[in-house]
Amino acid sequence: MPTRKQRHIYSGRLLRISLLGGSPEWTATLRRHPAAAGTVAAVLTVCACVPYAGFPALFLAALLCGTFYAGNEPLQLVLLPETGAARFLAQKTSTAWRNYFLLSLPFAVLNLILWPGTAWMAAAWVPSAALALFYFVTAKYACYEPCRAARRPLAAKLGVAGFLVPLLLPLSLCLLVSYTLRAERNLNRYLHDYD
Repeated sequence: MPTRKQRHIYSGRLLRISLLGGSPEWTATLRRHPAAAGTVAAVLTVCACVPYAGFPALFLAALLCGTFYAGNEPLQLVLLPETGAARFLAQKTSTAWRNYFLLSLPFAVLNLILWPGTAWMAAAWVPSAALALFYFVTAKYACYEPCRAARRPLAAKLGVAGFLVPLLLPLSLCLLVSYTLRAERNLNRYLHDYD
């Protein structure tokens, strides 16, 4: 008989967890919140049926997926790939991109089929969503400490706001560069054996 907590964990019947590339962030979030994932899918489907709403909704979904990187995983999971800091960040970023674009592709195709005139929005959505996910990954590992809960400084929150408010976008880009350098330095403390 499963416990109450086990009943709320997704078993992977509709979306196979193995498709997520071994990402602990994506796996944990989709297993813990299957109803939220279904709700987001329903909202994206509805937005795809509304002219010029599909791609902005997909971008907001990218920002929502960025929240998967709010928590710190145990150090054993960081050490598991046995790679250096730069390669580790590249793997984390490419996995985030792969998972997000793989899951959002059906909604993007539906939007393009229903509203072919929004193809220019797709050209802006892809790099914007990729940049936002890269920001979330680097912000996580710039402040990564394995034994502590993740902390989000005010600057990191303003950086996220920069993806929504165009006036703050230069701040987001500056923070992205800063967090990338800091994340590599920070991870070198734990992954120095693999450099």
